Amino acid sequence: MESLPLLPIDPRELPAPEGELYRRRTRAHLLLETAEHVDSERRQEISREIQILGPSSLPALARAAASPQENSAALARSLVRLIIPDEVGRQIYQGLQREKRSYAVEHGAVLLARLPYPNLPITRVMRDIESLAKKATLNIAERLQIAPEDIKKIAGEQTVDVIKKLGEFWRDEGFHGSTENYYSDRNSYIPDVLERRTGLPITLSILYIAIARRVYLHVEGVGMPGHFIVRVRVLTKEGEQYVLIDPFHGARPLSIDDCRARVESSGQPFVADEHLKATPARDILARMCNNLLALFDYQKKTLDAERIATVLIHLQPNDPVPLLIRAERRMRRGERKGARQDFVQVKRLDPVGPVGRTAEELLRRMEYEYPFR
Repeated sequence: MESLPLLPIDPRELPAPEGELYRRRTRAHLLLETAEHVDSERRQEISREIQILGPSSLPALARAAASPQENSAALARSLVRLIIPDEVGRQIYQGLQREKRSYAVEHGAVLLARLPYPNLPITRVMRDIESLAKKATLNIAERLQIAPEDIKKIAGEQTVDVIKKLGEFWRDEGFHGSTENYYSDRNSYIPDVLERRTGLPITLSILYIAIARRVYLHVEGVGMPGHFIVRVRVLTKEGEQYVLIDPFHGARPLSIDDCRARVESSGQPFVADEHLKATPARDILARMCNNLLALFDYQKKTLDAERIATVLIHLQPNDPVPLLIRAERRMRRGERKGARQDFVQVKRLDPVGPVGRTAEELLRRMEYEYPFR
């Protein structure tokens, strides 16, 4: 008896969530095709509907943005900027929840670079970091006259020597702090730091951490006030100690007095146990976001500030402050529906506190000034 051919499953008949994801992507594709031949009012309606579809519409938006249809392409590019922060924030949050203490902070930092570069190939950037770490391994092994496969053993027995040789490699590769154009947003994105060999203290520290861990050093970020450094654990006869390293200034070691001077120059008293403790990956990424938020506010880039606040909302889901920040930026650029939703959520998270009261006051002011919108 002849067997029947095996037919593939119709994606439209798949159960949720697979079927729902397919339906959302198909709907986004159809809406973007429609957008090419309608008036501006209808395009605004299409824009709102695609925003509701959320990150599931990103594949359709990527195709439309590269198409020759001018209206659809322009709409798609603007929508990607609005939707990608939610996707980036969601991916980082899920990674942090899944991997907890072992989360690779460099992966989260690379994901953040999708904000300015939505089509960034994450895997390729991570491969570039791996390649740089392999180059460091070979370089350190050559300097110490050992076989590359012995680097793990040597990193445990001669930790200080490996730290020194890694610092030499870092300087030979040309990594240095950005001083001439410190306030460029490119200093905050890992792909740009890899390409230009310069960046902020925090991005250079993240890259140093990524390389150091791949040469088997036990390294952690240290978020001092006003400056980010790293610390490398060294096991001695007296017990566990740390070498403090400043990747911004050539990956050279720092003394406690150097750190004290840096902290006190920011107007704060130095407390070693507090200011030299390890900073978790979530807090490192939140600090990166806060740096960008301050930069975009200074540059009066309201939409960019709103997008960074969206990522912060995912990183700090129980904190009402990022929601209040996004609501205020949305109100400032006339996106009152989204602002209203954020204000309501802030009041739910902080019903009697100062943040909640601020949200209530701003919401009341907005509804007074725009009662019918």
